[in-house]
Amino acid sequence: MPRRSWFLLAAFAVVLPLGAAPAVAADGEPSGWLELDAGPAGEVHRLTPGGSADWAVDVTVHGEPASSLEVGLRPEPAASEVLRDFLSVELRACSQPWNGGSCPGGQRTLMDPTALASAEGVRVDLLEPGTSSATTAHVLLTATLAVDAPREVQGSRTQIVVGVHGSGDGAGGAGNGGGGDDGDGGAGPGGNAGSGAFPGNPTGPSSGLLADTGARLGGFALLGLLAVAAGFGMARLRSGAR
Repeated sequence: MPRRSWFLLAAFAVVLPLGAAPAVAADGEPSGWLELDAGPAGEVHRLTPGGSADWAVDVTVHGEPASSLEVGLRPEPAASEVLRDFLSVELRACSQPWNGGSCPGGQRTLMDPTALASAEGVRVDLLEPGTSSATTAHVLLTATLAVDAPREVQGSRTQIVVGVHGSGDGAGGAGNGGGGDDGDGGAGPGGNAGSGAFPGNPTGPSSGLLADTGARLGGFALLGLLAVAAGFGMARLRSGAR
């Protein structure tokens, strides 16, 4: 069977559609669809040197399982070069949903703290060791501003895109248990649903979900805004004088 690939750049709880019609598997049924939740939109995290911000990203795949699963990230293109060097990012996974910055059990480090400039384009495996597929994944991204960040980064702002890539063997169909952390497509038998929904599931996945076309799919959304506080140089000097 041919492998199917899915690719999503995501955040906030929505994945933006590309406008393509849902692809249907050879048996007439779509292969699966993805739900992704990265929390409320519009959050602004103001960082000072040494400060950090967390985002939990929960992914669920319905339909065809994904036999491979990867997560990666990239900064917003507008991020300054200086900020990219002094802002580090870390990726961790948990076998259960994150509770703030705490993992109830099964925590794994996916990527050690890495400068944003070096982390761009890096992809890491999301499947738990010893498993061949997944129905859910729970990722925590932590962004930290370096203690020695220069004054030049004051007032800087950026956002980070989290991308998830999954692929399956193409053998899945409606009724199959979950899939990779990042897949996407449609699920369920039946006739055609209206635009923005999958066949046989007119009240299910909406236009915020991408259909599996048998190749990489893309959409994008950004994690909450990171704003570097102004005036932190003076605050740091005052703190050191005590």
